[in-house]
Amino acid sequence: MEKLVSLDTGLIFWTWTTFLIVLVILATKAWGPMIEALERRQHNIAEALAAADKARAETGEMSAKYEQQLRAGRVEAQEILTEARVTAQKLRAGIEATAHTKADEIVASAQERIEAEKVKAIAEIRATVVDLSLEIAGKVLERNITSADNQKLAEASLRQIGKA
Repeated sequence: MEKLVSLDTGLIFWTWTTFLIVLVILATKAWGPMIEALERRQHNIAEALAAADKARAETGEMSAKYEQQLRAGRVEAQEILTEARVTAQKLRAGIEATAHTKADEIVASAQERIEAEKVKAIAEIRATVVDLSLEIAGKVLERNITSADNQKLAEASLRQIGKA
């Protein structure tokens, strides 16, 4: 049987020579560009991480500004509401005062008219009573009648006044 493993110096020399040539070719043609690509990738990743950190910081700042603006907006809205309430209360008080003044004027005017109508009615009643009294007196003087007739005549005249 033949030896499966044998040490052949020529084969070892050419194997090592081929290995070294391939190693030199790989070192100059493949490893340099691969290492350069890996370094570029590492640099790009570092830049992306730095950009992400910067974006995170900017987002935090913008969030803080937004919260501050939101708080300021809430305070301003509260101030506007308070001012609107005060204005509404002043307006309501003014309207109520105007309404009370107008109502008092209307009541005073109505009382004056009522008083004038009352005076007028009393004057008319007095005039009517005087006219009726004169009429009754005239009728009494025209006729000479008994006291019972005078009583009936006065009652009839008073009934007429009641109807009028």
